[in-house]
Amino acid sequence: MRAQVLVDSKDFQDALKDYNAALRVTPGDNKVAQARLLAGRALAWEGLSEWRAALTDYDASLANARDAGRLPDPYVLNSRGNAHASLGQWKEAREDYLRSADGFQAASGFRGRRGSTTMRLDGAVFAASNAALMLAELEEAPSAAVREMQKVARRAPGSADMRAALAALYWAQGDEAAAEGEWNTACDRITAGCAQYQDADWLRRIRRWPPRMVARMQAFLAMRSSQEAAASPGAV
Repeated sequence: MRAQVLVDSKDFQDALKDYNAALRVTPGDNKVAQARLLAGRALAWEGLSEWRAALTDYDASLANARDAGRLPDPYVLNSRGNAHASLGQWKEAREDYLRSADGFQAASGFRGRRGSTTMRLDGAVFAASNAALMLAELEEAPSAAVREMQKVARRAPGSADMRAALAALYWAQGDEAAAEGEWNTACDRITAGCAQYQDADWLRRIRRWPPRMVARMQAFLAMRSSQEAAASPGAV
């Protein structure tokens, strides 16, 4: 538990020490506990940008869960997808994101006050968004990625992520009107807004968009900036 707090506090080195200590005293036949600790340690490795170490721990976590007769944790699958993506392994990342989305979709979620359960659609939407971004990276002509993003956007109308991604892809396809429509929706009609999507560093490091998508977004924003400059009163 202290290791989890240390990860949240971005004290990743001390978190690793605690996870290592916890793993040493956890019986090897307690596969569930081992799986949880390994998944936690993987997050600490990620904080240090040690992607291969993180991937090794995610693999071991999922293997322990499988040996314990448990279904793969969709959170861990999504996180392993992040590690693959950070290593440029787009196909493997997409496969993990798709499995994660399926896992969230099948999960019953948290029990409500009236005893009913809800689908973990928030996790499913996020994982599906990640999968669509990986498809956009893998495709030379991103028509299938556009369809996949449209599907996610219909399920989650409040997703600024997919609206911004669609704006970039529509612009890449030459559909300026559709690009502007999606961008305006992300900026003006969704609470989260679009400000972060104008920051290429945030897109790459924090949101982890793949290189092609970051380049497409930068091209779209450069076009908008030049048009706004041309339309300003002092423009020649």
